[in-house]
Amino acid sequence: KHRHYDRHLAKLRAELVRSQKKMITAIERFFPKDISVELPDGGYFLWIVLPSNVDALALYKRALAHKISIAPGPIFSASQQYKHHIRLNYGMKWNAELDAAIEQLGALIFELMRESYS
Repeated sequence: KHRHYDRHLAKLRAELVRSQKKMITAIERFFPKDISVELPDGGYFLWIVLPSNVDALALYKRALAHKISIAPGPIFSASQQYKHHIRLNYGMKWNAELDAAIEQLGALIFELMRESYS
């Protein structure tokens, strides 16, 4: 009746757009250049396609040890597809802690890449 909800949704959408852009910028800064970012049509998630020598489940375990939560692609497939995909959530207001988590996640990806070559 008073359009408070419509204003709230407009603010929320604008904040999500800002968070998405900031996450993509952080990914471009900290992740390997050969990853790709996929933007689904809806929601507040990004899909990251990792280098072929980086296993999403191994990355998930290492990230969790650093208190970083990601969703590894294989949990979204009954046939264990998406072994090199992760899903990241940008549904919160961007801050220095999130930026640092993306930086750490990038370092973990590079670590897994180095290990796969040794």
